[in-house]
Amino acid sequence: MKILKYFIPLLIIACAPGKETKRDRFFMQGNDALSRQDFDKAVAFYTLSLENDPDYARAYNNRGVARIEDGHPYEAIQDYNQAILINPEYHDALFNRAYAYEEVGKYDQALEDINYLKNTFPDSAFVHFYKGLILTKLRDYPSGIASFKTSLLLDSMNMEARVNLATLYFFTDRLDSARQWLRSTLALNPNDANAYNTLSQIYLSEEDYQNALITINRALDIVPQEPYFLNNRGQVYLKMKDYEGALKDINKSILLDPSNAWAYRNKGLYHLAQGEFEEAVRLLKEAEKRNQFIDDLYSYLGEAYLGANQKDLACESWKKGVELNEERSGKMIIKNCQ
Repeated sequence: MKILKYFIPLLIIACAPGKETKRDRFFMQGNDALSRQDFDKAVAFYTLSLENDPDYARAYNNRGVARIEDGHPYEAIQDYNQAILINPEYHDALFNRAYAYEEVGKYDQALEDINYLKNTFPDSAFVHFYKGLILTKLRDYPSGIASFKTSLLLDSMNMEARVNLATLYFFTDRLDSARQWLRSTLALNPNDANAYNTLSQIYLSEEDYQNALITINRALDIVPQEPYFLNNRGQVYLKMKDYEGALKDINKSILLDPSNAWAYRNKGLYHLAQGEFEEAVRLLKEAEKRNQFIDDLYSYLGEAYLGANQKDLACESWKKGVELNEERSGKMIIKNCQ
C-alpha cells in the first residue's frame, strides 16, 4: 500500500524573497508533473526547488515519492531521511519511508517507523492496519492478527483489514476463523474480490479444488485480468493437474505484472511438476530476487535443487525456510538432510 502525500506548504520558511518565489514555483511544477506521472520531470522540478531552499523538507518528501514511483526506492529513502532530518516530526515522510523500506525488504526498519507513528497516533485505524501488513511480511502472524484486530476495533468497516485478518488466520491454520471473517466480509460487501480470492486459497488448502476454482473465478468476474487472481487460478489448475490452463494463467499474470513474485514461484512449480528442475530453480530464484513475502518459497526451491542433484543447496534452502517459519521446509529438512 502506498502512502503518497503531495502538499503545497502553507508556512513560509525564511529565505530570500526571490528564492522563496522560485522555490514555491518549482515545487508546484513538481507536484503537477507528479500528478501526471511524469516522474523524471517531477524529480527535476523538486531538485530546482531544493536548490533555492536546501532546507525545504516537503520538496525532499515529494521528490522521494517521485523516485519510488519511478522505481528508485533507495534514492527515495535518502530523500525521506533528509526530510526527517530537517523535521523529525514530519509524519508524512515517516509513512513514506516505511513504505520505501517495505519495498526493498527492510521490514524491521519499516516497523520501527510505524511503531513511532503508532505511539504518535494510537487511535489511527490505518496505522494499526499498516503495522499488521509489515508484521505479516515479517511472518509474525500472532502480532499481525493483534494489529488487524485493533485496527478493526477502530474501524470495523475496513474491508482490507478484515480480509488480511482472515488471511493470517488461514496462515496459522485457523481455517474456521478465516472462513467466518471472509463470510462476514462478503455479507457486508458481496463484491469484495479479495475475500473471494482468499476463500479460494482456503478451499485449495483443503484440496477442494472445485470450490477453489469457483471462488477464484468469482473474484475474476469482479476484477477481470487482475494479475494476482490469475496467478492464483493458475495455482488451482496446477493442483488439478491442468498444466496447460495453469501455464496460460501464470504467463498472463507475469505479462500484466512482471514484478509479481508469486507468479514466478508458481511458474517454478509448473516446471517442478514437469521434472524440469533447472528451469524450476531459475524461476524460483527470480521470485526470491523480488524481495516479496512468498509462502513456502524455500521449501520448493530446495525441492528443485534436490531434483537437480544439488543436495547441499537443497538443504541450505530448507534451512533458510525454517528460519522464515516455513513448516514445509522443516519437514523437508528432516526427511532429506539428517
